This record gives sequence, structure tokens and C-alpha cells, in this order.
Amino acid sequence: MKYAIRILAVLAILFVGCDDNEYEAPFPFSDIGFYTSKGTANDLQVNIDEYLSFTDLSQGAVNHKWTIETSDAFLEGPIDRNDTILEKFIIEPRTTTSYEKTVHVLFQTSGMKKVRLHNTFNEMVVFKGNRGDVDYEMPAKKEGDVFVIDTTFLVKVYPRLVPKIKVRNDDVVVNHQATDTVYIEAGSSLEFTDLTTIGEPTGRTWSVRKAFKPGDEVAENPVLNSSGDSIANITFNSLGSFRVSMNSSRSGQNLPGAFASYQMTAPIKVIPSSKPFELTGVIRELEDETIQVPYNGEFTPFGGQEEFFTVKVNGEAFEVASVTVNEDDATKMDIKLAAPIYRPDVITVSYSGGTIESTDTREALPFTDEPVIMSTVNLVPEAIAGLETGADSWGTFWSNKGTVEYSTEQASTGNYSLKLQIEPGQDNAEASAMFENPIIFEEGKTYIVSYDMYVEPGVVGAADAEIGLFLLQNWNFQVRTLFEHPEGVWVTITNEYVNTSSLSQFYLRILTNADKTTAATVYYDNFSIIEKEERP
Repeated sequence: MKYAIRILAVLAILFVGCDDNEYEAPFPFSDIGFYTSKGTANDLQVNIDEYLSFTDLSQGAVNHKWTIETSDAFLEGPIDRNDTILEKFIIEPRTTTSYEKTVHVLFQTSGMKKVRLHNTFNEMVVFKGNRGDVDYEMPAKKEGDVFVIDTTFLVKVYPRLVPKIKVRNDDVVVNHQATDTVYIEAGSSLEFTDLTTIGEPTGRTWSVRKAFKPGDEVAENPVLNSSGDSIANITFNSLGSFRVSMNSSRSGQNLPGAFASYQMTAPIKVIPSSKPFELTGVIRELEDETIQVPYNGEFTPFGGQEEFFTVKVNGEAFEVASVTVNEDDATKMDIKLAAPIYRPDVITVSYSGGTIESTDTREALPFTDEPVIMSTVNLVPEAIAGLETGADSWGTFWSNKGTVEYSTEQASTGNYSLKLQIEPGQDNAEASAMFENPIIFEEGKTYIVSYDMYVEPGVVGAADAEIGLFLLQNWNFQVRTLFEHPEGVWVTITNEYVNTSSLSQFYLRILTNADKTTAATVYYDNFSIIEKEERP
């Protein structure tokens, strides 16, 4: 009878002598127990070329033996934990059987391995263990005149990590193992894909470093760009030669840690771009009132360019205090005004063309009256606000009778919205979202609460039916609307809120009419609470 054991128990026996000079043997006693150097871990897992120790703690056994697979080996102890060359401890000639109480097993091949302990007793014994926090018993099986406990320990042996990658330059797969230089234009990106499977990695880090010429003396080779994505699109903005490496790793609870590095042989050479150096994306105001202007390449440091910028606030030109290259991202310019700006302001930026250049010597192209997206610090957590990152952030309220689910059928922005559906005869459709950390509202401040709503065409029984958003736990009535908005289009519901109570939960509902004939499907997106600002 064999048993696959994944959790082990330790049984200890206390012996007491009669006096200091004479030993009297205790009464005959039989029991079963065993232990490993991994303690009582549920899963025994090691790296290849590592070993585990197994100890038979049984008492009163007639005989016992350990059996291992032919690919593994017994080691002769003691073994210092700092020893890295374990082959010198292998017991020669090799054998698959040992009768020692404690054995050290070296695993030299990967896969699921078995270490077997076979014990026989003259009387019945029962192993008492615990698996997954559940106690269990394993009685011996009588075979002839003896009782047998046949135990098999399962050990997962991980192979060494073998990094494998793929590199693409647009639609062309790059031979990253060659020594030929990969040429790309400044501002372009390469796609790096981690294809590693051998060794079961749990993560990786891509690193971009400058490739120094032979003979260059440098104190260090700093990482200029990095990514932890399995598919990483890395942009190269600076001219020069670069090397890319990937560090593959395995880590986690009870997992044997491992690390392996791969360096792309082919160097990457970034050459001047053939594209114009121009505004890309949108201009944004940051929370500290910095206006950030993005370009499709890195700027060469500059100064004295303020006169070439015109910033209009509500149609009036404001004094530009400074224009500088962003310290953390050289593809962005930071503009600061001499006077404060406020969230309701309508701001535009123009650049008439000065002496600003990219690091690959392209001249920055001018632009006129580009709008600024104003900073809005949304107090609602992202997963609840936009529904893009938290598939369980919204759920059904305890008294819900309708349908509540995430949906890709409609979305105001992104891919997801929250769908509530009520059918005739149902009392309501109710959803809620709990905040991990409550929102604390400040006394004397006004807040704007808003969300986007899409009512699917074909509502039945809309008269007296209600849609409402409540701020819990105080049941602050915040936004309430009957079915008075157009169907088939996204609308934004907005209301001002003044309260010092903390907010820990959203409660959203569709409430039927008095006759319970309401049938409606409504989608919600972009929940927001922001502090109201007004220009003095």
C-alpha cells in the first residue's frame, strides 16, 4: 500500500531513566512519524541539483528502508549549507536503497520525483497528519504477520530557467542572436516578447543600457529604460548604441527561487528620425498647475524660450514664467505661468517657433491654440470609477432583484461599463461598490459628483420609475433622476455635494414604478468626485 504524502507530522517520544547508573528499557512501543528539511510544507519543491533531507522518526519498526529513483543520489552528511558542489558528497557506488534513519537526496533531473519510505511493524500503527488544515489518519495495512506503512513523498524538481525572447522591429522579426546592428530611428520602439517556459518563471525585467565603446572607462552602466511586461514596447529616444537584456526570475511562497539573465547579442543603434519633431498627444495641466507639452522625441536642454510661447486663459494671454525640459521625461516640456490657474479655466497654448531642438537635431515644429486638458483629481478609486481594472469592484447590493454585471456592450470611455437591468415584476436592480479607504470630505469645500449614463432604447413603464446614486453609509441622497434623459446616447449626470461625512460605499439603483411594469437596461461609467474650484 502506497500513500502520496504532501504534508508531514512530527511525533516525539519522551524516555525517562530509573536512575543515573542503570538503564531500564521502556515497555515495547510502536509509532510512525517522519520529517523533511522542508518542514511541514504542503508541497515539496526544489531546484535541480539541490537536495532534501528525510528523517524516519518511527519507533518500534521491524525494518525500514528508503528508495529513490535511479536519476537521483544519496549524499553522505554532514553537508554545510554553504556547500555549492554537492557531487562530492554522493555515496559511491550509487544505490537506490538506504536503511539509514536520515537520508539526504540529491535531485539531478527535473520533474515530479518520488522518495519512498517502507516501514513494517509487529503491531497496528496509525499515522496522524494534517493536510490543508484538515486532520487525517492513515492506518497501517496488515501484510502477512506484519503491519506496513508504505509512504511516498512527491517532490517537484524545477529545471534551470532558460530565457527565450523574440524581438520585432515593426513587422520584422529581429535576429537578436546575431552580431549585426539593429538600426531604428529616434522616437521609434522595438517590441520585446518573453517566451520563456523552461523553469516556469513568474516574472522578468527588460533593461536597456548604453553600449560603451571598447576602452571607455565608466564607473557604471546605468539602466536607461526598463519594463516588467511580458510583451514590452520600449521606445528609444536618444541617439547612440544600446544593449538590451532580460532577467528571468521565479519567486513566490514555497517556490524555489531562481534567476537567469539573457543579453541580446545584436546591438541597437538609434539614428536621427526622418519624421518631423512635433507635438504628439494632448497638452495637460498637472496637479501642481504645470502645463505639460509632449513631443515625439527628446528635447536638447534649452533656456530663454518663454517669449515664443503664448498661453491664453479664458481668452486672455497670461505671462509665461518658465519653459523647461521635464526632469524625468525629456520628451515633455513644462510650462509654468506667473499667475494661478483653476479647474474651470479654458486654456490654450501656442508655440511660434524658437530655437528648440531634439537630441537628434530636429527643429521643434510650432503649433497654435492647442487646448489644455485640466487636472481633475478624482477621489473615487480607479477600479470603481472607470471599471477597467477591477472586475469585482462593483457587485450586487444585498437586496438586488435585477441584473448587475460588467459589460462591454456599451462604454463611455475604455472598454467596460456597469450594466443594470430590471424586468417587469422585479422590485429593483441594485449595485454597490465598497471603498478600501473611505473618502474624507473637508469642511467648507464643495465637491462635484458625476457619472455617465446610457439608457438603452425601449424603456417600458418609465413613469414614476427612478434612477439614483446614494453615498453611504449615511444614505446621503446625491443624484436622483427619473427616466427623463434621451435614450441611446451617453449623458453625464452631475450634482454638487457639501458634507463632512466620510464616504465608504456607493449605492446605485433602478427602482420600479408602483405597478412593477418597469423594464429598462442602463449602463454606467466614469464615476467621479472632484473638488470644485472657482476663479476668484
